[in-house]
Amino acid sequence: MNLLKRRPSRLIITGAAALGFLIAPAVLTAESAVESEAAPCYPGFVPGNPYIPSCNVGPRIPRVRGGPPDQAAVIACRDIPGCLSWYINHPH
Repeated sequence: MNLLKRRPSRLIITGAAALGFLIAPAVLTAESAVESEAAPCYPGFVPGNPYIPSCNVGPRIPRVRGGPPDQAAVIACRDIPGCLSWYINHPH
């Protein structure tokens, strides 16, 4: 009698483990509804527009009126008279 009670429980446990091994990869590789979005930035520099965030440089320093420009502004305003002065002295 004890053998008949043990066999179905062993079969149920083995079946549940096998089913878990079959379902687990599908659950782990399923695509989620929420997709990550990249930060909006431009892959390069736009000449004359230092306000566009660039992916090529690190994070920008906080802008303070009259303070030093960041590296993206220096590169974007290269060879354009008044561009860097406008970026430094006027709020955006």
